[in-house]
This record gives sequence, C-alpha cells and structure tokens, in this order.
Amino acid sequence: MEALLKLLPFASLLIPVVMVHAIFWGMTFTIDEGHVRVRVYGLTVRKVSLSDIEYAAHDWAFLNEHWTNTLSPKRIVLLRRRTGALKNFLISPVEAEVFLQELAEKGVVVR
Repeated sequence: MEALLKLLPFASLLIPVVMVHAIFWGMTFTIDEGHVRVRVYGLTVRKVSLSDIEYAAHDWAFLNEHWTNTLSPKRIVLLRRRTGALKNFLISPVEAEVFLQELAEKGVVVR
C-alpha cells in the first residue's frame, strides 16, 4: 500500500498528460451517412445529425460548442445547427476545405 501512495504524485501528473494527448492527437472528425462524429481514440464522444445542420462554413462564432484540437483558425469549421441551446458547433478537421466538400456532397449547405 505504501508503494501505491508513493506513485500518487505521478498519477496526478499522468492525468493531464493523457488529456492533452487525447485532445491534440487523439481527437478526429468523421462524416458518415447520417452524422458528423467527434471521436477520441476512435470512440465517438459527440455526434451531430446531418439533417440538424443548417449550414457549414469556414468561420468562427462567439457562443459555441467547442470541439477543436488546434489553435490555427485555418482549420476551424462552423456547423450551424437548427436545434439546441448552443446552435454553433465548432470542429477542426485536418483539411477544412476537403471536410466542407464532403459535407456538401452529403447535402449540407456550405457557405
């Protein structure tokens, strides 16, 4: 038991390291038949229905649900939803223009 107590400070450092890695390297964004999915290490943590997206744009908004993993504004994609308390949903796919083209192919209005 004493050995575990000696490892406790290292565990408290490990949690923030894992969280930062999960956000910056483990988070991906995919489009399937009915949803835009936010995945962390392959597990879906959030999804938005394609039918609920009013439009998508290469833009930013003040009040939003923020699922980004970059500081670069070139990668930010705004999904404006029809429903919900926070209608703006920000994501940061690796190639924003390609992601917007895929959304347009799925029938989402791109501005």
